[in-house]
Amino acid sequence: MTNYTAYSDEFKDLRWTDFNFESIQIDTFPVLDNPKHHSNSFTFRDTLLGAVEKASGKPLLQLILITPDYETIHKFYAVGYLEDKTVFTVDIENTAEFKAWFTVIHDEHHKNATVYNFSANGFSSQPISNLKDIPFLEHTGAFINNFIPKAFIAKQLAKEKSDFLAPHIQLDAEIDMKALVASFIGLISEKRLTFHPPTNNEAIYKTFEKEAGYPFPQLIKDYLSLHNGIDRCAIMGAEDIYNEWKQWKDIYDDWTQEDLLDTYSTNQGKALLMYTTPYWIPFFDLENGNFLAFDFAPNTKGKAGQIIRFGADQEIGYIEADDLVSFFENLRKPDSEIEDNEWFYIAQ
Repeated sequence: MTNYTAYSDEFKDLRWTDFNFESIQIDTFPVLDNPKHHSNSFTFRDTLLGAVEKASGKPLLQLILITPDYETIHKFYAVGYLEDKTVFTVDIENTAEFKAWFTVIHDEHHKNATVYNFSANGFSSQPISNLKDIPFLEHTGAFINNFIPKAFIAKQLAKEKSDFLAPHIQLDAEIDMKALVASFIGLISEKRLTFHPPTNNEAIYKTFEKEAGYPFPQLIKDYLSLHNGIDRCAIMGAEDIYNEWKQWKDIYDDWTQEDLLDTYSTNQGKALLMYTTPYWIPFFDLENGNFLAFDFAPNTKGKAGQIIRFGADQEIGYIEADDLVSFFENLRKPDSEIEDNEWFYIAQ
């Protein structure tokens, strides 16, 4: 019986007898000179990851270590999640060397079972009692499935996000160009701003379309036909718009729909209760990772092209203005909250 198990939709239904936990010994730990040194936990993690990867003979994405409770679980079980979407299962011999290093991360007087989750970028732990609905020895497949790396189910996660956004996507936002020109030029004149003349941004638009999977919105193209950024001001040019959008797109791609959706917060029902989406295109830098953006996936009470506020300090998107014209008109008002903030004029 092999100790490699291919991941599948039925994986969570597998039982203990469907797995083979072959025993391995780890003899690659360095000498433990200073047991209390803060770096020891990382040394333990890296040595464990390296040993299991070597034993599997395949690149390792992630590993969980289940510790004994000495009543029902008597061994150290390790589950490696491999790059080829297979699961590699072993038990680790409790040698004197392993035991000495294990106490670096685990109180030897703590007799309850713990599950450690290790990857190259970090590790975490929790008592196995947190997973009492899927006990390790009885519902082994479901237990292991609980820690499945996102890479194993990337297509499924992407589809969940795509299905959620699909009903909201509206790329054909319209704007009164004459009113936009008047409000923009009026703002530039009244605030004595210096803008960069418009340039040919076709290369940026093509790159955006390749990354986004949808065309660069015509509304923003029309807006960028008036300028390519403004000196010492929060208003961004085409390159900065693309670069910031790409960073937020990377966050969106990395997070699950569950991570992105915030059902505890509320807004006016105009913007989605999301941390970010690839249909929010930032154009105004509020600093410290916060932006105003064009919204091309509005909520049921919103409209395409509305201006929303989102970013590092926002749980969800919040409505700022119904459209770009009204946003600029608000900026022109003497009591504008945005214009009165010091970050409206970015220091050189």
